[in-house]
Amino acid sequence: MPTKYPFAVRLIGFDEQEADKLEKAFAAEQGRGMAYFRLLEDNLQDPDLYLANADDLKALVQLSYQGPSEIRPALLIGTPIIALPHAAIQRPIQWPLLFTALDTLVEKRADALARLEASDIITVPERRRRDRVDLDLTDPADYKSIRRVPVDGGVLVVDKAAMLRDYLAGVLGRLQLPVGWVNGAEAAITYCSENKVSVVVINTSTPDIDPYALCQQIKRSNSFRQTSVILLTSKLFVYQTMRARCAGCDGFLNKPLAPHHLLSALRKFLPLPYTQG
Repeated sequence: MPTKYPFAVRLIGFDEQEADKLEKAFAAEQGRGMAYFRLLEDNLQDPDLYLANADDLKALVQLSYQGPSEIRPALLIGTPIIALPHAAIQRPIQWPLLFTALDTLVEKRADALARLEASDIITVPERRRRDRVDLDLTDPADYKSIRRVPVDGGVLVVDKAAMLRDYLAGVLGRLQLPVGWVNGAEAAITYCSENKVSVVVINTSTPDIDPYALCQQIKRSNSFRQTSVILLTSKLFVYQTMRARCAGCDGFLNKPLAPHHLLSALRKFLPLPYTQG
């Protein structure tokens, strides 16, 4: 029996208790129909669907800035105080209804992707870390002033082998973005000090490397502290959110990873022209 494609779901506005229930429900449904999994907050992979707490106004505002569409649809749980053009189910959650609603959105998503497959209008929505709940009151220039502009430079891969580097070099090289490779922490620091680097991708399974310590060392250097750092994690690696954030990590991606998910994540941190491509 072929392995089913698991659809990534970004949860918005749920407390940790309800989010855990949803995550366990996704795991319990594996093998029964379409498969789903929860994207943790720092996971940089683009979601296939959004699941939002309709009873939380801030969650609805955050959802609006994620740009839900036919390609990345949203399902609301609860009763929104304003009418929204998204599918919804009521509380208390009835699990069969939830999965029926999710399956329906996935089918509609597949139809939309099929219609747009030959076009170039599918875009990746910007992922903001700050919620703009006061957009009508805040000068847009204030947000522009705190927005981090991608550092001019290429990509450095820290891994035990050069396979990932070779793949990225073939893709990004055409855009004149260099891709380097090292297999050690000291070599990574040296490379960053001698080259312009926008993003460092650290494979956490690289021998003799503490990814958090290496990230912190990169971020604390005056020479390249604005360089973004992404961790590639395996199922055996436990991503420690607080430790990663204290080190300055910009997020993580789970392995195995489809190439388009990696490239989509990288484009959030790379300089022009790739971020507009």
